[in-house]
Amino acid sequence: MLRGEHAPWLVPHSMTDLFASLHAALTALPPLPGCFNPWQSANADDSDDNGAEQRRTRLATHAARPIRLVLIGEAAGYQGCRISGMAFTSEALLIDGSIPGLEATPRLSTRAKPWSEPSARVVWRTLYEQRLAETTFLWNAFPLHPHEPGKPLSNRTPTRTELAAGEPVLRALRDALPDAVLAAVGNKAAEALTRLGYAHEALRHPAYGGVPEFVAGVEALALRLRRKPGARR
Repeated sequence: MLRGEHAPWLVPHSMTDLFASLHAALTALPPLPGCFNPWQSANADDSDDNGAEQRRTRLATHAARPIRLVLIGEAAGYQGCRISGMAFTSEALLIDGSIPGLEATPRLSTRAKPWSEPSARVVWRTLYEQRLAETTFLWNAFPLHPHEPGKPLSNRTPTRTELAAGEPVLRALRDALPDAVLAAVGNKAAEALTRLGYAHEALRHPAYGGVPEFVAGVEALALRLRRKPGARR
């Protein structure tokens, strides 16, 4: 379990309902072929305890916390968000009870082993180590899961059109959390935030050998946040 200590120096976000803002923007997305919407569609291997409604409920519960830092990835993946409904979050982490604001869940899929995503475990472990987990929210520049044609259990890079379609959702997130620090995980996320004119921190994605750089980046970010006026050192 990745449970950790709350960071008392982080300030709460406003009373804006983060989930309601995200849900409204997600519902307004146009149909996008080759993309799976975890909060509106069902997986072939969803268990009886999982589905679009459960993913919406899970996201809403997780979002109902004071949020000071938002990590933005590239897109939802088939081993993580597609089944969990939460960015950088796998079925295995939810079963472990490792996600802030959520109780441990039963199995979410019917496959022999729970879905597990290496990057997800690295991200949450690092956030807990730096005492950032309790007030961090994770999202993606393109919120849906883009996959290869006819291969729902695959990942692909979102197209320019898809990233553009996801911009209203990023705007909704920023409007709901105007004071949160944004951090891009990977180049695609950084490009998306730059196009919208949002100031942000840049982190290496932990995939493809990027774990040490990602960890070092989060450590440096945590240090800068703690040095802000009024922060507890």
